[in-house]
Amino acid sequence: MSSFNTHRRQVHDEILPPLVRHTNLRSCLVNFGPYGFRATYHHLCFSAGIPKHLEKDTDSLIRAVEELHHARQLWLADEHAYADRHRSEKARGVRRSRPVKPARSRVELRKP
Repeated sequence: MSSFNTHRRQVHDEILPPLVRHTNLRSCLVNFGPYGFRATYHHLCFSAGIPKHLEKDTDSLIRAVEELHHARQLWLADEHAYADRHRSEKARGVRRSRPVKPARSRVELRKP
């Protein structure tokens, strides 16, 4: 399975046909879909304005993947903060973390 960043780069590649770029956007959603695949895809179609005929606005794919990338960066930062906090609490002998691990669904998709 390819990584999120690999598919993101291919969405940005304007040499590729729009349908291939769209497929790569959907592959990004397989790797990271905070609301689930369908709900996140629907949200991105609405917020980035992805048209039914991709040739009309190929830049919408870039807007969508960048919005998804921004949300993923926020989620990864939360994951790293949780892991660091958990590691330090464990080193101090605290066996149970106070807050629950953040869920993917708590990350909001926002435009950068």
